[in-house]
Amino acid sequence: MKIYPEQLEKNLNTLYPVYLVAGDEPLQKMEAVDAIRAYCKQQGLLERQIIEEAGSSNPLNDQAGTMSLFAESRLLEWRFDKSIKKAHGEFIQSFINSEPQDVLLITAPKLSSEKRLAWYKTVEQKGLVIEAWPVPAERLGNWLSTRARKLGVMLEPDALATLIERCEGNLLAAQQDLQMLSLLSDGQPISSDNIKEYVGDSARYSVYELSDACLAGQTDRALRMLATLQAEGVYPLVPINQLLRECQLLADWAEQMAQGETLVNIMQSQRVWPKRQKLLQAAMSKGSVKKWYALVQRLTYLDKSAKGQADADVWQELAHVVCLMTNCNPLRGSGVPPAKPKVSPEQGLSDLKKSLGMN
Repeated sequence: MKIYPEQLEKNLNTLYPVYLVAGDEPLQKMEAVDAIRAYCKQQGLLERQIIEEAGSSNPLNDQAGTMSLFAESRLLEWRFDKSIKKAHGEFIQSFINSEPQDVLLITAPKLSSEKRLAWYKTVEQKGLVIEAWPVPAERLGNWLSTRARKLGVMLEPDALATLIERCEGNLLAAQQDLQMLSLLSDGQPISSDNIKEYVGDSARYSVYELSDACLAGQTDRALRMLATLQAEGVYPLVPINQLLRECQLLADWAEQMAQGETLVNIMQSQRVWPKRQKLLQAAMSKGSVKKWYALVQRLTYLDKSAKGQADADVWQELAHVVCLMTNCNPLRGSGVPPAKPKVSPEQGLSDLKKSLGMN
């Protein structure tokens, strides 16, 4: 029987000899596989065997000759990274027709010509087939609304429209963004401005995790995140702009506090979410007005460098910025003595702001 991913929960009331989860949409595919595993475990299939590679021999026959140590039946998972070859399909068909005690769970990429073959028709007739397709734009609103309600996230209509624009075609990122919003919103309604602030166009919030790690003072974790972003080929302007926004915000707040305003009043006036207040409080305790404006200047220069308007090793300099944001001196232990200031801190801050056009 062939069903949609959203129909799987209602159909997990019968143990089929074979399950086929196929498609290129990672979130629905992952969730379907997890649900099938959990159901099989409830039915007493406590042992799971993984089959990842297969040559000309039949790996299902090899597994059939291996006795289970814990139960009469097992869950056999055969994972295909590429299309299922005809010979492998025949192995699957032979396994199903043998009326096995074990249950077979097959994961594969999107199916095409395989649907015309006999083995696929056998799977569809005697088992359960779930194809994970990307959710089209016209259905994405309902999909997001349903997920948001389950997570306790209240999306205003304009927020939902903005979220659709930023996560279309990437359900995994959409789910991650909703989980992030559920942690940050603390039950408060989420507006379009909130989405624009916290959800990037790439719908991947690892950049925001980097920002949070910097605010929390987690140097090693933040540097690992930065290295991962670089390895994934992320355009450096993405982390630069995110960190620049944070430093501009903290510089503004630090200046207000220097003039006598309290941090509590500042955050209340700007309606900062409770879960985010702790991060910002931690960051404010680790820096002065001058520090945050200096980081703004440094990140502004990196912004120009990333655009080819200045010369700098952008990723290396970003690592330096991460160290400074987390209050870790990147020169510590290098034997380089700190330079003596040639001007007063007040004059230095004034000159720095003037260079940024903030006077």
